[in-house]
Amino acid sequence: MTLLDYTFIWKGLLSGLLISASTALIGVFLLMKRLSLIGAGLSHAAFGGIALAILFNADPTLFTVFYTLLSGIILQYLIESKGLPADTVISLFFSVGVALAVVILGITQNLGTNVYSYLFGSILTVSDTELFSAVATSIFTFLFIFINYRKLLLISFNEEIATLRGVKVRVLNYMLVSVASINIVFAIKAVGLILASSFIAIPPMSALLICTSFFSTMMVSVSVSFIATVFGILLSLRLDIPPSGSVVLSMVFIFLIFTIWKVFLNLKKRSLRAF
Repeated sequence: MTLLDYTFIWKGLLSGLLISASTALIGVFLLMKRLSLIGAGLSHAAFGGIALAILFNADPTLFTVFYTLLSGIILQYLIESKGLPADTVISLFFSVGVALAVVILGITQNLGTNVYSYLFGSILTVSDTELFSAVATSIFTFLFIFINYRKLLLISFNEEIATLRGVKVRVLNYMLVSVASINIVFAIKAVGLILASSFIAIPPMSALLICTSFFSTMMVSVSVSFIATVFGILLSLRLDIPPSGSVVLSMVFIFLIFTIWKVFLNLKKRSLRAF
């Protein structure tokens, strides 16, 4: 019997691949809109939702989805309507989420194994409900991007032109942040809230190094996320190390390879111009 014969490994792999693909796609749009840090802000804000769910004895995943979704909508409102700098608002949500969680978990004496799994992820303990939720979230994300691809592409580069062409920019921005919020909650299950923002930021960053078109950036971003997730999980099983760390380090490794390749191409172009 091999490792892949175990059901929990297939469930973890499938859940990880679906979430990594949808977060990688959403991450490209957020990166182009200079909102890549929103992943870190919302994942840490979600920690407050997890603590509240434990306090109220509610379903942690369901409660955190609604909590993070609401946080994302308020965050977008503060950025868009109040004109506050995005990095400042994201830092505020980052701090409030962690502070709220520390206070609640300290009062309720719940700083145990359950919280540890949210901090560092537990992708190989995915339940049937969580797997179904990951499938539903991914399908919803793919449909959202497929239906609104041209509009999302336009608002990613120039919102003023998008407005002139009749695109409902505000509505689409709120929808984009909402979809990102839901994806971040399931990324927390995979790699923990400390590393969840990596799913949003690293694959698109890697793709931008070598791609020349928006569509190819999306495809390479998903491919990077896929390869890193599969390699990271299999590596963690072989070496008996936490899968969250090995998945994110695999993403960083691919990013470094792309960076070296980019530097090599630039040097080659300069040498050709010199001749």
